[in-house]
Amino acid sequence: MACPRARAVGSDTCGSDFRIRQALVINWVSYAARLAYGPARATVELSQLRAILALKELASLAKVGEQLHLSSSAIFYQIRQLEDEIGQKLYERAGKRLLLTAAGARAAECARKILDSHDSALATLKEQGAVCRRTLRLGCGPHSSIRIAPHLLRAFLREFPNNTDVRLTASDDQVLLRDLRVGLLDAVLMSMPVNNSELTEEPLWSYEIVFVLPVTGTRARHTDIEKLHREPFILYRRAVVIDAAYRQFFHDLGFEPNVVMENDEPDSIKELVKLGLGIAVLPMWSVGDDARRGTLRVLRPPKRHFNNYGLLYHRSDYCPNVLSDFRAVAHRWPEWWPLARYVGPPLD
Repeated sequence: MACPRARAVGSDTCGSDFRIRQALVINWVSYAARLAYGPARATVELSQLRAILALKELASLAKVGEQLHLSSSAIFYQIRQLEDEIGQKLYERAGKRLLLTAAGARAAECARKILDSHDSALATLKEQGAVCRRTLRLGCGPHSSIRIAPHLLRAFLREFPNNTDVRLTASDDQVLLRDLRVGLLDAVLMSMPVNNSELTEEPLWSYEIVFVLPVTGTRARHTDIEKLHREPFILYRRAVVIDAAYRQFFHDLGFEPNVVMENDEPDSIKELVKLGLGIAVLPMWSVGDDARRGTLRVLRPPKRHFNNYGLLYHRSDYCPNVLSDFRAVAHRWPEWWPLARYVGPPLD
């Protein structure tokens, strides 16, 4: 049987697709009315939408609860309420993972659009206030939280001192990208490309990858990169972009490192190299000052390798003012970053 209500709103989709959209949109309108006119009954809450969206990413009620700071039973109850409202099962168990059904995937897609609209509307209303405090939620890796983020945030807060707060999260790349996709972060500083269709990549600069050697001992005398493969190698590990960039770097050189240690903190790697415990490959901006002071030696390969570094944020037609202002300050990196001499313009 045809679905006249679907046709009446200009849709050729009946049944499950329509019921999902209808339930979510009607209750989003109810929520918006509650914001404008005071308390009203809304059977779908934003917390339920965030729960189904996080479940799509994490496939575990316990992990969703941890991310949203709720118990797994609370997350179960929220999604169960959403299922009751829509009238369809939204997830099913596949081994130890909880995977969205087709209806659940459509609900998550609608939830993303509604949450984007909510965030946009709320930000617009707040920005119209005479006195409005804004909060930027920024994520980055541990090394960037020491070498880049403090200088950038100082420049940003100096330019906007009266109405802006910043929350900085340092974590591994996979956690940062997950939190960015589900809306817990506004932007992430990291190497790229990430190649995620949900995210916008905005390069700020490009940096060179170089070999790092001690300045004393037998390893300090190497000038031939082909002989370095015999030396103990300390590998810098970051699961998303850095690992892929280093694999390409080694492949292009035909170089197979003799890995004896793995480490995700360049400052620690530099100290190990200084003590003569091995050699490494690191970003030039991370070791440039050490090379200038004569505490480390840098060796560039014949074929030089560069990567972009910049901002990632959720792909959306709306960009909050606080994020627009932050992006503008970030692009003025030659003014605020002491290590700017070791990087260059972004790669095309």
